[in-house]
Amino acid sequence: MMTKIWRDRLAKYDVYHTGALLRSVTPGNVNVHDMQGSISFRFLQYGVYVDAGTGKGYTRGNDGNLEFLGAAYRRQRGLGKPRQRKPWFSVSWRISVEVIKEEFARRLGTRFALMFDNLNQ
Repeated sequence: MMTKIWRDRLAKYDVYHTGALLRSVTPGNVNVHDMQGSISFRFLQYGVYVDAGTGKGYTRGNDGNLEFLGAAYRRQRGLGKPRQRKPWFSVSWRISVEVIKEEFARRLGTRFALMFDNLNQ
């Protein structure tokens, strides 16, 4: 379901320059054993930068003064509008993590309660 949601959000944000990011969104592995598990997904790394609205021109350690985002700088160089965030995965990921945590807590709570029910027997 997560891959379908992500592909739909990529379509919503019109992230189709080459289609490579959309094609790269695939489920990885699901490993669940007892009360532990892991889930992985795959997509091209630059999808993280699309989500954050960053990329070329943004450097690590910058003091936050990004001249190329200023309206005058962009107008002078004919750059148009600066990049905008396209949160195609981060928002739905956070929501899904919360849902999984709640379901895990519910199941763990049920098991814990059953353990005490068995003490009377």
